[in-house]
Amino acid sequence: MSSTQLAGKVALITGATGGIGRATARRFAAEGATLLLAGRDRQRAQDLLNDLRGAGATAEFVYGDLEHDTAIGDLAAVARERHGRVDALVLNAGAITVAPMTDITTAQYDQMMNVNVRAPWMCVKAMHDLIPSGGTITVTASVSSFTHFPGEGVYCMSKAALVPMVRALAVELGDRNIRVNALCPGIVAAEGMSQRLADASDDPAAELAHGDAATPLGRAATLQEIAAGALFLASDQSSFMTGSSLVLDGGLTIPRV
Repeated sequence: MSSTQLAGKVALITGATGGIGRATARRFAAEGATLLLAGRDRQRAQDLLNDLRGAGATAEFVYGDLEHDTAIGDLAAVARERHGRVDALVLNAGAITVAPMTDITTAQYDQMMNVNVRAPWMCVKAMHDLIPSGGTITVTASVSSFTHFPGEGVYCMSKAALVPMVRALAVELGDRNIRVNALCPGIVAAEGMSQRLADASDDPAAELAHGDAATPLGRAATLQEIAAGALFLASDQSSFMTGSSLVLDGGLTIPRV
């Protein structure tokens, strides 16, 4: 049975060439959304556009690195010119470098802070006037917003900053009936950042097995499960939810002695 929870709505998704971004784009398209996508990988973007358009979706892509203000300005200009509104703004772009905090270079620090914190803030500044009453903003944070993982100190700092940002925006935009929430994935299988981190380790299989063992449900999330969370936050199913963090981690962050 088909569903059209986003029929007639314009959805803008950043980081759309990553695993979660692509899965979210596909799920939103299946729910009837018109898509404006942003990302850096041109080949992945073209493959995704071919898939979406082949399935009958309306979608276009804006290339650029959101670490730079000009890319954000270009994206906002396209959204304004092509659609005149953004009903569901999904700020999903992210960057990570794994190393002890004292080994992280200033360039690496700046990239994580610029992509993970400054870019979503700048996107909201540039496009909040395009969001109508009933619109939504979803910011991809992480379970790293609430805990620490070895070698991810600066990344955790950047993701932790998103939670108070979301709460502040929820208060400031609430009188316009715009809801703002954080999506907080745990370990995600296949093509996600978790997979890239495992691949960069000395023993990827052992790294993935460790993540499964640390998760009470005994496995990583699928990309489709995280995309379902993004759909929930962008749809009327979460109509009285704002300033909240939706944690999809299989129980990973439950404190255990």
